[in-house]
Amino acid sequence: MPPDRGLAREARVVQALGRRALSVQFRRAQLLMPTFVLPLMLLAVIASGTSAAQGLEAFPDVQSYLGFVVPGTIVQGALLAGLTAGVALASDIEFGFFDRLLAAPVARTSIVLGRLAGTLGLSVLQSTFFLLVALVFGARYPGGVGAAVAAVGIAAITAVGIGGIAAAIALRTGSLSLLQSIFPLVFIMLFTAPAFFPRDLLAPVLRDLAPYNPLTYVVEGVRSLLTGDPSLGDPWLGLLAAVCLAVGSTTLATFALRERLRTT
Repeated sequence: MPPDRGLAREARVVQALGRRALSVQFRRAQLLMPTFVLPLMLLAVIASGTSAAQGLEAFPDVQSYLGFVVPGTIVQGALLAGLTAGVALASDIEFGFFDRLLAAPVARTSIVLGRLAGTLGLSVLQSTFFLLVALVFGARYPGGVGAAVAAVGIAAITAVGIGGIAAAIALRTGSLSLLQSIFPLVFIMLFTAPAFFPRDLLAPVLRDLAPYNPLTYVVEGVRSLLTGDPSLGDPWLGLLAAVCLAVGSTTLATFALRERLRTT
C-alpha cells in the first residue's frame, strides 16, 4: 500500500476512535459530570469568596475579576478531561474492548492517538462552555474572540498532555481503580500554579514551586490572551509548555503500549 494511502487510513482510524471516545464520555455521566460540573463549582466558590483580593496592591489591574480566574477553570477542565481519558482507557482494558482493538489491522499508535483525539475534542467543548457560562455571569474578555479561540486551543493541547500521562498509567497498570484514585492530584497540580491568583499573592511555598509546574505557563498564557494584558503571561510560552507536555506524554503512552504488547 502506498505510504499516503496508509497514512490516510490511519487518520480515519484515529478519527473514528476519537469520535467513539467522545461519544463514550457523553454516554457515561460518571465520566462527563466531573469534567463539566466540578470546575464550575470551584469557579463559583473562588469568584464569590475571594473577589476582595482584587483590591490588594499586588493584584493586577484587570477589567473583570471573573475573567481573571476563568483561566484556572479552563485548565482544571483540561486536567479532568485528560484524567477521564485514562479512566476510559483503563475501563476498555478491564472489560476487553482494548483487546479487540489490538486484533484489528491498524497501527498500534493509532489506538493511543484516537483516545487522545477524543480528549482534544472534549477539552474544546469544555473550554468553550466555561467561557460562555462565565460570560453570562459577567466575565469580560478584552483579548477578543481570536484570543479566546487561541486560549481554547492551548487548553486542548494541555488536555492531550495530561491524557497521555493518564493513558500511560492505564496501559502500564490496566487498573481502573488506580486511575480513579489519582483525581486528587489534579488539585495539587492546579494549586501549585497561579490558577486563581497572581504569583505574587501565592503562599511562599507555592510561589517557589510555581516555576517548575508547566501549568503555570499555560494558565498565565491563557490569562494574558483573555485579558489582553501581556504583563500577565506569555501565550507563546504557554503554548510551548502545552506542546512539550503533549509530545512528551504521548511518547510515554506509546512506549507504555509497546511494553504492554511485549509482556502480554
